Amino acid sequence: MSKEKYYNKIKRYIYRKFEELEVFESNDGNYLYLRYKHAEFAKIVVNKSLLKVSYYTGFRDKINKIVPLEKRDFEILLKRWIKDTFQMKMKNANAIKYAEVLLVVEDTFKIKFR
Repeated sequence: MSKEKYYNKIKRYIYRKFEELEVFESNDGNYLYLRYKHAEFAKIVVNKSLLKVSYYTGFRDKINKIVPLEKRDFEILLKRWIKDTFQMKMKNANAIKYAEVLLVVEDTFKIKFR
């Protein structure tokens, strides 16, 4: 299998994992929260005004059990998926711990992204 085909296979798998998450937008329109259905905490938070994405390290770890990715590679794919899905080019990505307040999904409404 060529490197390009291998990369595309990994990319499709990772994108499917991102698309399993529901998307909620904050009422003020500054944030997107991506979480599993009925979960209290987001796995990914997009700050639309700062063009910054934060993700829960446990979410990356779950994906890494199937497709081992370096942190940098995971973040590249995450930022590329956000660009493809929401037409926003993220400046940076950072890992955050589950307990951080930023991950609590409050005062939001569900949006469709497909």
